[in-house]
Amino acid sequence: MAIKTSANLVVSRINSSGKGGRILVLGLGNILLKDEGVGVHVAKHLQKLDLPGDVEVIDGGTAGLDILLSQEGLGKLVVIDATRAGSKPGTIYKARIKAGEIDKLTRIFGQNKDSKISLHQVGLIDALAAAEKMDCAPREIVIIGVEPKEINYGLELTEQVSRRIPEVVNMVLEEF
Repeated sequence: MAIKTSANLVVSRINSSGKGGRILVLGLGNILLKDEGVGVHVAKHLQKLDLPGDVEVIDGGTAGLDILLSQEGLGKLVVIDATRAGSKPGTIYKARIKAGEIDKLTRIFGQNKDSKISLHQVGLIDALAAAEKMDCAPREIVIIGVEPKEINYGLELTEQVSRRIPEVVNMVLEEF
């Protein structure tokens, strides 16, 4: 099924029924700091679409990871955020882990201060580890990051990041 959004994006959606468990899409970031707000901008685009009933999209802002601990019965968590990994601005990164593998995030990203899965990395790892200990972690976690160009005061995304929004939206929709 193709959906045309008000921004003239054409996206396709895969039926999510029968996947087992709800899907939470969490857009993180601070929209006052240009590209740092990319996750929130993606969430706002997704909230305008007619999504399956088992999908919830939340604008998590800068504190959104506490939301994760209040969720139960998640089959999948999709996190969108700005990600600094040293590539050119607008580069999209995707990581996928299964329940019980959250310690991989700590090993991979917790040791090297130059490798950031998310600009909210510490909160993400802590929230997921806490959810795992409370036996309420999602069965699958997908993290989609976009390399920022500027993290300075301003409400607009840079062109390099803004033009990647349709691709990130499609990547999220493919997870349903």
